[in-house]
Amino acid sequence: MSFQLKIWDHCRYVKNRAKPYDEMARHLDTMAGAGISASIIYMPEVISLDDYCRAAEQAGMTVEARISPAWGISDPVRRTLPEKDLQEMENRFGIRLSGICGNHPHNRTAFLASAGALAERFAGRIQAIHLDFIRNDNALLMMDYPCQCDACQALCRRYFNCAVPTRDMLRDPAVQYKLLAFRNDNVRKTVCAMRELTARHGLKLTMAARANYLNSRDITAPPVWGLGPAVLEGQDWVAWNDEGLLDGIYTMNYHTDPELFRSVLDDHLRLTAEHRDRLWSGIGISSSMGEIPPSGAAQRLELVRAAGLPGAVFFNKTNLYSEEYLAVFRQFTR
Repeated sequence: MSFQLKIWDHCRYVKNRAKPYDEMARHLDTMAGAGISASIIYMPEVISLDDYCRAAEQAGMTVEARISPAWGISDPVRRTLPEKDLQEMENRFGIRLSGICGNHPHNRTAFLASAGALAERFAGRIQAIHLDFIRNDNALLMMDYPCQCDACQALCRRYFNCAVPTRDMLRDPAVQYKLLAFRNDNVRKTVCAMRELTARHGLKLTMAARANYLNSRDITAPPVWGLGPAVLEGQDWVAWNDEGLLDGIYTMNYHTDPELFRSVLDDHLRLTAEHRDRLWSGIGISSSMGEIPPSGAAQRLELVRAAGLPGAVFFNKTNLYSEEYLAVFRQFTR
């Protein structure tokens, strides 16, 4: 198979939200002309998936519908913490997060219902469902502040004989192991259920994966510290790859430092040596880590192609690519 390029898209270029088709069609036609074969559309911002699929078909591109475990849930159970803990978190790290709790069965049931409705309606028009944020909150913000929702308290009562672990307990390796096991086991259950769901509808299942899986070199300063390691957040994508639960794993390797990018890519190649055909490297044109110029995109694409991967996936906050970037894309797809 030839080297392929995909994009993560958000429709941020659409100005006429009442009639988005024409702007979608122009954008996707431009991307297809640069050799982009597929778009991974962010469902909360797509405006109209029907229009988007029509525009992609006209351009000769395939579509992956990108959803997170909170998508389509009217009453998700979020990570529950007392206000004093949230304030302490904010004082320490400059941010507070209360994302959806991966341990709560209500969240999984409601998410699967929403995903099932999407698959049933758009099977045959989308190629895949793409899992985004298939994890818990950022690792840095989880270690000292485990969730205290009713489901998490029930788990803690069973295993720790208390509803909320104390700070001393959180330093115990056995307790740490079990908390991580809760997270990884419950997120995996969601992935397994999604695998069955997509298979029933003839769809592929792909995901956006944390670049720092376990112990990769990483940035340790704001605003991007704490993005992984993936296994601390319940996202054991290497194990999922070994089990064949996914058709594509798109790593979010957005490092602007070329040496960091290369180092993390090398980690991914080592981790997926037996199933590398499912690994795609994400490349950040512009992200929270910064921006890379067209020459930087070309340099990264050369590394990815030389590694024998099937392709790369581009993330760009604006969704818009200058002619200089498009020229680079053409170099690698023609």
